[in-house]
Amino acid sequence: MSLGERLQLCPMLRVTIMLILGIIVGKAVCPFIPIIAWVVLAFVSLAVAFAANKYPVGQSVAILLSFFFVGGLLVSFSIEKMKISLPKYPVTYQAVLVSEPVVHGKVIQADMMVVGDGKPIKVKASILRDTVDNRWQRLHVGDGITATSFLDVPHNFVQSTFDYAAWLKEHGFKAETFIYYSDWKKSVVDLTKLSYIDRTVIQARKFRQRLLARYHDLGADGQSYAVLAAMTLGDKSALSRELKDDYSIAGASHVLALSGLHLSIIYGVLTLLTIAFRRRWLPQLLIMTAIWSYVVLVGMSPSVVRSAVMLTVIAMVEILNRRAMLLNSLSLAAFVMLLWNPMSLYDVGFEMSFMAVLGIALFEPLLFRRHYTSSIALRIVYWFWGIVSVSIAAQIGTAPLVAYYFGRFSCYFILTNIIVIPCATAILYGTVLVAVLSIIPSVSSWLAGLLIGLVGLLNSSLHWIASLPCASIEGINWSVYQVIGVYMFIAAIYYAITFFVRDED
Repeated sequence: MSLGERLQLCPMLRVTIMLILGIIVGKAVCPFIPIIAWVVLAFVSLAVAFAANKYPVGQSVAILLSFFFVGGLLVSFSIEKMKISLPKYPVTYQAVLVSEPVVHGKVIQADMMVVGDGKPIKVKASILRDTVDNRWQRLHVGDGITATSFLDVPHNFVQSTFDYAAWLKEHGFKAETFIYYSDWKKSVVDLTKLSYIDRTVIQARKFRQRLLARYHDLGADGQSYAVLAAMTLGDKSALSRELKDDYSIAGASHVLALSGLHLSIIYGVLTLLTIAFRRRWLPQLLIMTAIWSYVVLVGMSPSVVRSAVMLTVIAMVEILNRRAMLLNSLSLAAFVMLLWNPMSLYDVGFEMSFMAVLGIALFEPLLFRRHYTSSIALRIVYWFWGIVSVSIAAQIGTAPLVAYYFGRFSCYFILTNIIVIPCATAILYGTVLVAVLSIIPSVSSWLAGLLIGLVGLLNSSLHWIASLPCASIEGINWSVYQVIGVYMFIAAIYYAITFFVRDED
């Protein structure tokens, strides 16, 4: 199937591209164009679309333009919501911790919602640790505090190239604060002032902390615990800098961030457990309920939400007995997420996850053709080549972004993924088995020991890869325009291949 034919089957791709362009333009011209102008333009384009029903091309253009204006409207509204007036003096307030505090040097950092008479605001807090009675150790997610401090507008660190202020705003933080250890105390805060989603997330994160404590009970500690917590429950707070560097240099950072790989494995497990159901819709409904419960549990990061939306689309297609196209499902997932939060477009995780799947959707069919064979040896070869082809395709999609954001290219990413993907699959399956067999403590403890050993082996393997000569190319300093140029070059290559080679979809 040619590129043009494939695009014709992906109407959501065109819609999502226009929405993205609208968000980019809207963010750039936000100071100059009021929100009402975007509303008017969106309604006018829709009116033109309805009036031009006898002109299909003109109607299509008008519809696409309406999504462009909607993108501008959404991002302008989002930016406007972030504009609040903060007091220029210390204030006393009540707040609820919405994340588990993490130790960073002399302070603990946590996300919190400041509640008052108005709408709650999300604040990034740093609390100085006291060394006498260690009160900070008794602070956990869901706890309420009364504190006195400055609420500052997010700002960047001195001599830092990373736009930390923009990152905070894109993730919904309207302020940041530093709290002296004597200027806070635990208190009872009325959670009804928070939204239903915020209250649900808090309860889910409290449950996650209980599950993480269970890992310690099973004997996981140190970096084995850190990797297990990151891979299964999305908690990366215990990862050391050295381990993060090993995974990054080896090209395995994606394993530590919950994404489509993890949800696909969970989806596969749940599909096997519900295979006995005769009605098509019932197992899919149960699976999606479990998937979205897991998404809430692990913190609703953009990558895991994107994957959940895609799986939901696939499940709906399965119920309707229709054929799903990965590219169209990916576009729909992006569309839904950007409607919910247009600033997600500027999240590195969002960009990386979507470009990885886009690379797989486009290039993996060109690299790997499935053939039935009864030979066990050939099946193993096909399996390994399947891993390699997916790895190469994902790398094509993400390499320019990795070079831009991190200034690095991992040279042994194929070797890394041959090791990582089977290990990650075994670890996720093993974690589910440990949970299921927890009613038999002796068996679950033995299995947990094997699981911890496998995590240790994975860490050692990636440390070895990261230590190899020329493990990564460092110091890459690309501009935005160079990244765009590289992606245009990749698109040209793909078009040339699909122009001369017709693969059956």
